[in-house]
Amino acid sequence: MKLKLLVQTQEMQEWPARDGKPASKSHSLVCLDMSQPAEFRMTESISYRLKENEIIKYWTVGLDKVIEVVCRRIAHSKSGKASLIGEIVDFNGTTAATK
Repeated sequence: MKLKLLVQTQEMQEWPARDGKPASKSHSLVCLDMSQPAEFRMTESISYRLKENEIIKYWTVGLDKVIEVVCRRIAHSKSGKASLIGEIVDFNGTTAATK
């Protein structure tokens, strides 16, 4: 599934090490759906979870930019919050591979 999203804010979450698991971090872009036609858009904000190699490219420069994402799956937190897992294929009108 391909989605066009407007990046509104960023979220970083950190979890401490516990139960033998190492500490970890998660970087997400909180977005609005800009897909067409407008009447079929998601009405809530949705997070796109950045992969390690995407953090350097898109963290801090992604605000107020339009990204196109190929969504491979939707993950849900324990509280029910959805996050898109996939790949950014277009960043503000530029193919992501050339960024």
